[in-house]
Amino acid sequence: MNESLHAPGFVNYACQLCGWCCHQYDISFSKADFERLSKLDWGRLEPALAGKEWAAPLREFGNPDSYRLRYAADGACVFLDGNQCRMHKHVGEFGKTLGCSAYPFTFAETPSGVYTGCRFSCKAMAYGLGEPLARRMDCLQKQLALCVEAGRVPRYGNNVVWDGRRTLPWTDYLALEEALIRVLLRDDLPLPRRLFLMHKFMEVIHEAKLDRVRGPKFREFIGILENGLLLEAEAEPLPGDGNWLSRMMFRQFCFLFQRRQGGSYREMNLLGKAGARLRTFWTGVQFTFGAGAPLLAAMPGPAPLAEVAAAAGKGGTLGVEAETAISRFLAAKLYGKQHFGKLFFNYPLRPGLEVLLLTAGAVMWYARARTAARRSSQPADSPTPAEAAELRRAGAAELRRAGDSETTLEDVLEAIRYVDFCYGFSAAPALSIERLRIRALSHGDTAIRLVLAQYAK
Repeated sequence: MNESLHAPGFVNYACQLCGWCCHQYDISFSKADFERLSKLDWGRLEPALAGKEWAAPLREFGNPDSYRLRYAADGACVFLDGNQCRMHKHVGEFGKTLGCSAYPFTFAETPSGVYTGCRFSCKAMAYGLGEPLARRMDCLQKQLALCVEAGRVPRYGNNVVWDGRRTLPWTDYLALEEALIRVLLRDDLPLPRRLFLMHKFMEVIHEAKLDRVRGPKFREFIGILENGLLLEAEAEPLPGDGNWLSRMMFRQFCFLFQRRQGGSYREMNLLGKAGARLRTFWTGVQFTFGAGAPLLAAMPGPAPLAEVAAAAGKGGTLGVEAETAISRFLAAKLYGKQHFGKLFFNYPLRPGLEVLLLTAGAVMWYARARTAARRSSQPADSPTPAEAAELRRAGAAELRRAGDSETTLEDVLEAIRYVDFCYGFSAAPALSIERLRIRALSHGDTAIRLVLAQYAK
């Protein structure tokens, strides 16, 4: 393995002991970890664990030697004490199960070294709390060593599949990735323009004859492209919204981030699991038609979907902090190679980039959904008869819509966390029907139209 470890310099992190990850994730681990941790008498060390099972066999096809942590009815890991981890207390940060020790990082081995990926579902990561990752290299090296020992560091080869049979040499891919990260982190362009520029990059690269432009020529081509497209993206009118069919497919894409099953799901009986699946199915129906007010996980109240749609692209632009947060999230996914290959269901690079671009739209969709959910959970005084008549005349949905100007920085940050909980964690994008949906949304400029429709231009 090339042991040169790289970490994104634009990401800060330090665990805030919020306990969120200890309530949300379904943590599985190896038989070796189970045997190692079983040597401790947990009932004696922690009286609260006396008589309790802390692990259970997975009993799933393909996992005969795997185990999982047990969870309480409220979704908390059995080792959680307030916001403190009892396991951490006795075995330390790097003695816990692998998922707990490595979170919130992933690692990818490449011809140019090992790259660190970041999980922005972690509150500290999404909010940028703590020190730059460059100051945590010793900890990252230890986390990497654990992942290597467990065989959990995927390897990326010398050629990157763009789409179909077309490939990019690794060094050429890095030149493209670095250019896209530079574009996303520009603070002199509004975020919609940066996303539009990212789309233009992908469009031109897709139309280029990649087999004829390699090595230094490709890197020169990227430099010319970046400068030329910047001028074009600053002046060219942004495309309009998509049609009703593409908007429906985009809502179905957003529904991918509802595939949220934490450890507490496994603790349910068959009837409870059936009820959870039925609720998820019904939410999917509501997303398809853009109707109803489903109660989405981790939202402060029901989210009226018609109100979310009415707010698309309206209101004021996002603030600098919110745009920076979204840009940092997308750039970190690029840097960590979490958008294609083995870290993203073996997607080729082009459809993986399209998913990442659509994810930028999903973040804004969920930010507005959270705004609408906040509004729906706030008690309101009953209107007078005259006010009720005015509402009927003007249209209640329009008067009550949650515009972008009312979407707060916290809404955006929590939307990033919400989306990243499932990004690369839920296996839904691996399904054939979802791959077909991504391909359909990637046709022409459909994806960028849908994404930009979520933002005020």
